[in-house]
Amino acid sequence: MLDKNMELVFLTVVISLGCVALLLFLQWKNLQGPPCIRGWIPWIGAGFEFGKAPLEFIEKARIKYGPIFTVFAMGIRMTFVTEEEGINVFLKSKEVNFELAVQNPVYRTASIPKNIFLALHEKLYITMKGKLGTTNLRQFTGQLTEELHEQLDHLGTHGTMDLNNLVRHLLYPVSVNMLFKKGLFPTNKRKTMEFYQNFEAYDEGFEHGSQMPEFLLRNWSKSKSWLLAFFEKNIPDIKAYKSEKDNSMTLMQALLDIIEIETNEKSPNYGLLLLWASLSNAVPVAFWTLGFVLSHPSIHRTIMEGISSVFGTADFSLVLKRQFLESLLCHFCRHLPEPYIFKFPIGNLPDSCGLTLHLSVYLLGSQSSFECPLCHCLKY
Repeated sequence: MLDKNMELVFLTVVISLGCVALLLFLQWKNLQGPPCIRGWIPWIGAGFEFGKAPLEFIEKARIKYGPIFTVFAMGIRMTFVTEEEGINVFLKSKEVNFELAVQNPVYRTASIPKNIFLALHEKLYITMKGKLGTTNLRQFTGQLTEELHEQLDHLGTHGTMDLNNLVRHLLYPVSVNMLFKKGLFPTNKRKTMEFYQNFEAYDEGFEHGSQMPEFLLRNWSKSKSWLLAFFEKNIPDIKAYKSEKDNSMTLMQALLDIIEIETNEKSPNYGLLLLWASLSNAVPVAFWTLGFVLSHPSIHRTIMEGISSVFGTADFSLVLKRQFLESLLCHFCRHLPEPYIFKFPIGNLPDSCGLTLHLSVYLLGSQSSFECPLCHCLKY
């Protein structure tokens, strides 16, 4: 009996010493790299606090731990760069990689396998950069103006609407009809509301959907399936579409030519990805820009004077070249409250660094040394 008790005591002591040794080893590893915020719940770590308000969490961590720190959340270590220190490594180093960082979220949110994504990413990026590059944007202004006028005409001349709903009501059909094909956006009221509801559910749950299994996000998964079915039904029409004016290809048509060289099965998935990338960025930027303009009469007056000075006497695209308007758009693209962009470390970084490196665009954009060179025009 005594021998058994001694064995139990010995085993307990060994386990305790092992835990202490592991703890000391982990602390020693943390000293070799950025401080790590772990939280107290296994696997979840700091996930709850981080998920509630990412920007606030990052800002508090920056003040407490310094410009570079690691967050452990949902089983993933994420190292954040929030100030000038380390920015050159993030942006220029060959030891970090964007494609590998986004591949898993792309698979979870759009069901695009790793091999197809990696094979197509660079080709699609070059095509999109060519179609949407600064020098080519002016070719869209005529169609953009026409589409916006069409949507505004549907609204009538009187009435009230929540600003965010107004922006969605205008930009959803405009973006879809321009990027995919004219007339793709539903015009039937019931189908229009169905599109709104499913995209908004997909967009709002995108962050969780990129991290968690679909069976835990039933409503988000249903909306994702609805949108994929929408594109699967319409891909043949998108491919066959020809512009009545200049016979030019839409962005989605140009992408399909590349996608279908690699696979004939994932075209709807890339349609979903393009839809989310366009609407989830266009709507917030437009909303915050309009909100800002409407809240500052002096800026509203300056913009109206700028538009009036050229509208009717020159091509409307000249308005977009005016320094003040360009400054305003740069300002809100820079301050749009998205938490971060991220890359995947592929080199020999410290063990305490995360599985992904994150650059806090919002915090960098708020620092004077990273001011947009045009933003000196914004005086209010």
